[in-house]
Amino acid sequence: MIEQDRNFDDLAQRFARNIYGSAKGEIRLAIVWQHLRQVLDMKQPLRILDAGCGFGQLARHLAGLGHELVLADPSKNMLDHAEREFAADPPAGSVRFVHAPMQELSRDELGRFDLVLCHAVLEWLAQPKSTLHQLLDLIRPGGHLSLMFYNRDALIFRNLIRGNWRKVESGVLQGQEGGLTPYHPLGLHEVESWLQEWHMPVIARAGVRVIHDYMEKQLRDSRPVEETVRMEMQYAQREPYLYLGRYLHVVASKPG
Repeated sequence: MIEQDRNFDDLAQRFARNIYGSAKGEIRLAIVWQHLRQVLDMKQPLRILDAGCGFGQLARHLAGLGHELVLADPSKNMLDHAEREFAADPPAGSVRFVHAPMQELSRDELGRFDLVLCHAVLEWLAQPKSTLHQLLDLIRPGGHLSLMFYNRDALIFRNLIRGNWRKVESGVLQGQEGGLTPYHPLGLHEVESWLQEWHMPVIARAGVRVIHDYMEKQLRDSRPVEETVRMEMQYAQREPYLYLGRYLHVVASKPG
């Protein structure tokens, strides 16, 4: 059993190269950004918390629109990288950086937010459900949660088409401590049942990388990223394709 959350201090540069600086990262950012803009009215200035911000790529888009941002991450290396990027190109909105894990983010210290982002974090936590529940206290009534998590069903399907049937039949899909496979890949039904339990209705869903990750590497590398993004955008919110996204992005609202 995993007893500690994953801290990516040791892999910050690898993430910069292989995730954020790759087609995978570009597609992920494009889909989530499009989805948020379609679902939420962001014309008025918002207070936004990015919990587990990583390098703060999406936060830079939001701050550029004039929103007030608080970026928090347990990895000092990643947070320092994000702070350097913001310093090099100061946005219109104000930005604060907090070096802390999600469990230490408190309403008393930070106040409440119109929008809380929690992207690619839950699957790396030892206690994802209780940690997410605690985070919801920082959302004001009438505010929203933007939640992106590693999709267990996509992981199962990926192993099935690769012929890793024994692994699928064993049910042991989670990664080991110190590895790069998430500790707790999550199913959409499971996560939405938590949100329903906490009276946080889901108002929108999208699959992130519903096409790219299933393509043969040679074909995938031969296509311009812009072309792949265009196709991904066409199918990200369509059923049944969205359920095969490597990640799932859901937006939930907190009753006012």
